[in-house]
Amino acid sequence: MREDSDHDREAYRHAMGWLTDAVHELPAGVLDGADGATAEACEEMLVELEEFRSLCLRLGLEDHLNFIEQCRWHFEHYPHYLSRSRHIASYEVYVVDRAGPLQVDPPPTPPAWVTA
Repeated sequence: MREDSDHDREAYRHAMGWLTDAVHELPAGVLDGADGATAEACEEMLVELEEFRSLCLRLGLEDHLNFIEQCRWHFEHYPHYLSRSRHIASYEVYVVDRAGPLQVDPPPTPPAWVTA
């Protein structure tokens, strides 16, 4: 096993942890830790999400792309919602009005060697 494989597996576990945490309260909103995400945090999440996408492709986890795109939808739209939230009943209403995913479907379970 290559040395970078250990790094990739750890990066995968770390990214899945924060991504799952960020979207687990949907459709109430996107989280950054225990608090609601800011527009700036969403920008950072988009950068990290792109890194995760590259990692998944490198690991052969193309089946994670739907999960990634659903996360991307929220990370791109949540800042707009925040800027207009006083005019919108809730983030759920915002998502429905824009035909977005109310929840993010978890990706398929990766092969055991990825999480070992």
